[in-house]
Amino acid sequence: MPMDWSRLEHAYGSAADLPQLLEQVGDPELADEAWEELTSALYHQGSVYTASFAALPALADIVAGRSPGDHRLALLLAGRIVAAEQQIHEPGYVQTRYPDPMAELHRLTLQCLTASPFEGDEEDYLYALEDLLAFEGIPVWRCCLLRNSYEVQCPACSQNLEIDLYAQPPGTRRLDPNERVRFIGNEGPPLTGIHPTVPPDLPPLGARLYAMAVEAGQPTVAEHLTHLHGRARCPDCTAEFSVPQQIEAAVRSRTPALRATTNPACHGE
Repeated sequence: MPMDWSRLEHAYGSAADLPQLLEQVGDPELADEAWEELTSALYHQGSVYTASFAALPALADIVAGRSPGDHRLALLLAGRIVAAEQQIHEPGYVQTRYPDPMAELHRLTLQCLTASPFEGDEEDYLYALEDLLAFEGIPVWRCCLLRNSYEVQCPACSQNLEIDLYAQPPGTRRLDPNERVRFIGNEGPPLTGIHPTVPPDLPPLGARLYAMAVEAGQPTVAEHLTHLHGRARCPDCTAEFSVPQQIEAAVRSRTPALRATTNPACHGE
């Protein structure tokens, strides 16, 4: 039965225009603008919609070469949509709803990650790792692998903290109530360092991603993963805590769809 796109919604309302956009991304003369419109409609500033998930089979067809279009853009958009699944669905919804496209997107993402050389930079590789986890249905870490800052709480004193994995070297600081001061020459509260986990002590998920990064010739990604799975010290009470456990706790507390799910392979202890 043909898809009734008019019953679905994207960022700008009715998704009735999606068939035309999906056709235009395969037209060399229209593709650039069509991809911009399609991405904005299905993944608008990180938000997803009912039409976003319904478009996954069509995106998989482009990635696999069954439909015309840029396969890299299609794979990136599909990955970002599935990574954001937990906004409105429990993890695993898309695997159940679209098993064949998900299996194919997973295979092609894994192929991309193991290609030599990898087509992209460190950030591209981390995004692709997140997409791989999304296609596997793994919660939380599908959107927490990037060099980024994460708001957490100290498990000992409940002080609001910021884990800054973008800083060099990475560290933890008391959450700055006025972050804009860092944009006028003030770096904000001082950082306390993160003690990285040695590769043999990484949890199963971290160990798998670390091995993939090393094999793909991505040493900076591999090093980043040891900090992401490291231990930090609260700058207030000096208690030591697991970085991944506090990031995961913070994400789950903010995401209703994740509160009842668990994934021991993600734990940092």
